[in-house]
Amino acid sequence: MSGDRRRFLLAFFAYLIITFVVATAWHLVVFKDLYMTAGMRREPLLHLGILSMLIQAFLMAFLYPRFRGAGTPALEGLKFGVLMGLFMGSYGVLAEAGKFDIGPVGPFVATEGAFFLLQFAIVGTVIGLVYGRGSAAIT
Repeated sequence: MSGDRRRFLLAFFAYLIITFVVATAWHLVVFKDLYMTAGMRREPLLHLGILSMLIQAFLMAFLYPRFRGAGTPALEGLKFGVLMGLFMGSYGVLAEAGKFDIGPVGPFVATEGAFFLLQFAIVGTVIGLVYGRGSAAIT
């Protein structure tokens, strides 16, 4: 297996594992009461969440080497992760709160916004470390 394919697969599975652990702990344990108050399903449709995570894992592992800079792997990964977290969070937090009858909106936006930034900062940093140093961006 080539080094590029190996790094892609490591980044892909790192995203899946980290996201599954962080998202499960955040949404179903630590802040479960807040999300239940906001209207979360009593029995989440896990297959939709897993499909979403598979798509995100593919895109994060695919896009990172195309956008990384020449800095340290951890810092480049962190910057990429925060950028992707802001992108994903703009929909997953703001648009969702605007479209659905989520209550209370303020705590939902603050908590879910923090989740997106934390989760993507962690996975971005790990993906940066997986890919390591290399030329700036693959074109």
